[in-house]
Amino acid sequence: MRTRPLTSCLLLTCAVGVGTTASAASAAAPPPLPGPPPGAGAGFPLPPGGQSPPAPAHGPNTAIPASGDGPALAAGSAEVAATGRLTLRVVCRASGRASLNVAALRAPTLAQAAYRCRGGHAAVPLRITPGDARRLTRISPAVGRVTLRQGNATTRVSIALAAAGRSSSPGVWSDGGLQCFSPGPSQAYLVAPNFTVTPSTSIDIRPWVATYTAGGGWRWLGVDGRNASRWYRLTATPRGVAQWLDPTGALNPWTWGPIDVPAGEGLSAIGVFEIVYWYGGRPTYLWKYTNSFVAAQTAGAYCTYP
Repeated sequence: MRTRPLTSCLLLTCAVGVGTTASAASAAAPPPLPGPPPGAGAGFPLPPGGQSPPAPAHGPNTAIPASGDGPALAAGSAEVAATGRLTLRVVCRASGRASLNVAALRAPTLAQAAYRCRGGHAAVPLRITPGDARRLTRISPAVGRVTLRQGNATTRVSIALAAAGRSSSPGVWSDGGLQCFSPGPSQAYLVAPNFTVTPSTSIDIRPWVATYTAGGGWRWLGVDGRNASRWYRLTATPRGVAQWLDPTGALNPWTWGPIDVPAGEGLSAIGVFEIVYWYGGRPTYLWKYTNSFVAAQTAGAYCTYP
């Protein structure tokens, strides 16, 4: 797909602080990144001129649910070897089965395998065909879909797949971010990046907060609840989002919060924004992480709560 020149937030893939925690006092190693959000790269709203939810000034007050009992990914990415071998890292309560597909490869199921849960974790070895591995190399990094079945529980999540030696990270938005311990010590606040583009065009954005606990793995919270967020239609300009600029040029970005954090779970959180840029009625899709902040200081990838 041919795209037009995009500036600032779109092109910047700075990795400032990725892999560090927001709490300097925390001695635990930070978790691997969560990968793409649920349904990444799919379920786009209608092109401009169609119906789309209005863009409110901020998202709702909400709370991060408890981790839950279903299986989840411990790492949101996997490296695919030239032989087609890869390993999924899973947080589990019982043994189960995992399957993988990649919509871009137009195959219903690329690989599947049973896994044995030991000590709350499982490493699931999968192997795709050498032909699919070569096709994946051409589109790497790619978004895959993982289905985890554990007894009566089924979890469907997205995963970032990269050919060996390539990064699976999409990068980090250059501004906006997750405000840690704000407005209270057990709360967070997500601030949208100021999306800039030349020339101006319609965009749709979808916000997420991914949360990790050692016993629950990665879970996703959207403005509509667990694994559920919504698209907001806006207009991006060379100066930023038109709806967020007042007549003096001051920026008032979209915010979501406060988001209440459960106590005692040893939880890490990171913000993610998906975006669709519309040119000629065709979508150009991206997703990226945000940095996290304590007050005005960059704290790295994660907000970390005891």
